Amino acid sequence: MRPMVTGARAGRGHLMDKQSLVPAVQELWNAWEIHLMIVLSLSLQVFLFLLAGMRRRSSNGFLLTVLWLAYLSADSVAVFVLGHLAVRASEPGHELVSFWAPFVLVHLGGQDSITAFSKQDNDLWKRHLLNLVIQAGVAGYVVAKASWPDARLRDAMVIMFLCGCFKYAERVLCLFFGSADHLNKGVGHSALWGELVGRGLLVGRGLLVAMELELDKELGARGSERTMEEVKKDVSDTHDLMSRGSSSSRPRPPWGLRSDASTIILDIISVDAPLNNADNITLAAHGDILPGMLIKAFPPSSSHNINAYEYVGAVLEYCYRVLYTKDRIRFLPISPPPILQTCTYLFASLLFILVSTIPSSIALALFMSVHKRGHSNIVDITVTYALLVGAIVLDVSSAAKLIFRHLSFYLRRPCLAKSTDDQSSCCAKLCSQELGQYNIIIGNRPNTCLTLPWFGRVLNCKAAVTRDHMSTKKFILDTLLASGTRNEWGIASTRGKLALQKWMDCHKHDDGNHDLATTTTTTLKSLEEIITSSADFPTSVLVLHVATDICYHYGDGGGTNSDHQAVKQHKKISTQLSNYVMYLVFKCGVMLTSNSQFLHINACREIRKVLLPVSVNNHKDDILKLFDAIKKQQQDSMVEIHKVHQESEEQQGPPIEMIKNEQSANNDDNAAHIMELQMNSQTLKSPVLPRAAALGQELMSIDDEAARWELIAAVWAEMLYYTAPRCGGDFHYEHLSTGGEFVTHVLLLMYYLGPFLPPPS
Repeated sequence: MRPMVTGARAGRGHLMDKQSLVPAVQELWNAWEIHLMIVLSLSLQVFLFLLAGMRRRSSNGFLLTVLWLAYLSADSVAVFVLGHLAVRASEPGHELVSFWAPFVLVHLGGQDSITAFSKQDNDLWKRHLLNLVIQAGVAGYVVAKASWPDARLRDAMVIMFLCGCFKYAERVLCLFFGSADHLNKGVGHSALWGELVGRGLLVGRGLLVAMELELDKELGARGSERTMEEVKKDVSDTHDLMSRGSSSSRPRPPWGLRSDASTIILDIISVDAPLNNADNITLAAHGDILPGMLIKAFPPSSSHNINAYEYVGAVLEYCYRVLYTKDRIRFLPISPPPILQTCTYLFASLLFILVSTIPSSIALALFMSVHKRGHSNIVDITVTYALLVGAIVLDVSSAAKLIFRHLSFYLRRPCLAKSTDDQSSCCAKLCSQELGQYNIIIGNRPNTCLTLPWFGRVLNCKAAVTRDHMSTKKFILDTLLASGTRNEWGIASTRGKLALQKWMDCHKHDDGNHDLATTTTTTLKSLEEIITSSADFPTSVLVLHVATDICYHYGDGGGTNSDHQAVKQHKKISTQLSNYVMYLVFKCGVMLTSNSQFLHINACREIRKVLLPVSVNNHKDDILKLFDAIKKQQQDSMVEIHKVHQESEEQQGPPIEMIKNEQSANNDDNAAHIMELQMNSQTLKSPVLPRAAALGQELMSIDDEAARWELIAAVWAEMLYYTAPRCGGDFHYEHLSTGGEFVTHVLLLMYYLGPFLPPPS
């Protein structure tokens, strides 16, 4: 109701102005709302086309938030416009507005560069299918109500309506292909493929070849005779591609990368327990064949070994395209001979251009030939031209990206791919190239903890990142290759124990120094207690992380320095890996348990309690202050810790072993269960920081600083190898949409270079 205003009341004129302004604004909005919203819908599609591909190369929280809002708003705005068109399309003077309904379906079909923003969007494909049916029905209703007398415009409307339905159905189909249900079915259907791969008959071949091999009963004997040679050739080819990288003159062809991506999706991304490559298992079972191949393909002193990351990045790039774009339905799943393959891809690309651009072009030609004067106003005509031209430009641009992507391989012109923002062929940045960093001490400074947590959660950004990690990448790859050449395939299950044993073997006979040997033994025993497989992994990470930080700053300059450059490099690698594994566990929730989360919260409280009285902005000063505070309480805490360990050893003594072995008496089982619960309760009461300080002191007791940091870096490398196959397929799937994680690259290296992945439990 309008407000009642008397003439004698002061301020009467201002109320009259407001009263007259509101209806004017409302009338203006009613007259232009459909025009503004349909233009906004087109603008959102242009925005997504231009910037959607940037998210796989950047983890910037602001960019991801803007893209997320644009992705969600595009559908909401389109549905809003379609609903209003159904009500107002037949208004006098705006008959042309009904022609916009098919364009709404085209916009709902989305862009080729982004069909899903996250994994959850793919899993909701049924909701999009329902929306397709409903929105197509509404658009059909608007088209049927159209009263335009010229048959050419009606034909253009029908053409665009069919085009819109086709594009929306394309998007729903891509969402279905990327859903967890479909991928899990693919894993089930790949059981036959795995058997054929084990026989060496399917590597590098397509589905049609697999069916032929299954039906061919005469290939059994010949296949078994050639299995080893075929397996060696396929593995050698893969190693050769990895050593060359994607920037060489002979890169992996697009169909080959797509085949590799499909294999990675089936073996790693769609399962919780990743599977080893069957070829690597076959070769590893025959002694030194695989180690010899690794040495040949990746010489220890070669600077080209780092190219393996390029190949892995290119494969993950295609995984992203298969799961989050329309590339899944743009390529054929078979691999014909090269000449036929070239013709097939060129023909498919040309056909795609025709199917994508012809409907919009025909509709534009028909619309231009229609006599529009007197039937609609100039604004409606202008908006219609903008919609038609915009649809054609977006379709042609998408088709051009697809064509140039393949021409860049055929013509060896990477600049063609670069010009279309598709940079996989020219080895540009295939992922965010950032290492997420979480340091518990920096994260709990008084000035940091007040702002970062809520701001980071709002923008979905990492606590900190580092882009200068080339030495860390090289160290992880070199360590993995060295383990492969020594047949140490179980490095993903050692959690640092293998590094401890190797370090002990190298230093236990140093100059016959009894004191050094005693110190080394004590240090390694303390470290082994922290990283032992019976301990909670996140808790081990937390203790070792704080100990590494203490050792980095408090032990700076202590001990002998046999190789300054090696010390500097290993310190940098250790801190980056320490912060990264902490980020994976406590920020991404990898293998995080409620107990370790409880210990992490308590540790954060202890750190804030120490740092809060005096605000210190220097990380080294924070460490020194924290370490001094811990040492004051360390004596009592260590007594309690030793008490807990002694009770744990007593509770894990012969009676429990007998229970585990014999499983005889029910009351003994109950007693063992109660003991384990008591141990868990006592562990939760045991503070983390004193244990970390004690471990830091033990590490600093190693006099040779280079040897000390070599050990710490090797332990953290094994921690990362342990983490990679246990992140879960959903983790790798989800993070592909935001640039990917370094741990995913490490997992693919472990998959391609040897049977490093643990067997499914």
